[in-house]
Amino acid sequence: MHGLIAMTDQLWMTVGILVVEIALFLACLVQVRKPIDPLKPRMLPYNIIMIFLTVAIFATVAHIISLLTGHQLAPRRGKGMR
Repeated sequence: MHGLIAMTDQLWMTVGILVVEIALFLACLVQVRKPIDPLKPRMLPYNIIMIFLTVAIFATVAHIISLLTGHQLAPRRGKGMR
């Protein structure tokens, strides 16, 4: 029973991190879609931040899937790779 409680804590923490990542992604998307003002240059490269957040979101979703199924996701290997 104690393991189930710990897993749900990990699951909720991971879902919370996913929500933060999505919120940051949407905030960057809003900044990217603003019209460019030549007098006020952007100080952060929002497009690059969005790329890193996309990778983080995919990794977080994979972690949530592994928590829900109980099995770690493994990459599929081709027949020639051993």
